[in-house]
Amino acid sequence: MIRKKAGFFPVLLGGIMVLFIAILVTVYLIARQANPIFLDEKGNPVQTQSDTYHH
Repeated sequence: MIRKKAGFFPVLLGGIMVLFIAILVTVYLIARQANPIFLDEKGNPVQTQSDTYHH
């Protein structure tokens, strides 16, 4: 059985796609842990809906 060797560009594009997906997953996991504090024009914390909403 003869297998055709993959060219350079399909391997390169596949590697770029895997890297892109890995970056997306990493950013998603880091953003899930973030706890941002929104500030008004004077630098005071603004109460958000997530502060007042309880499950």
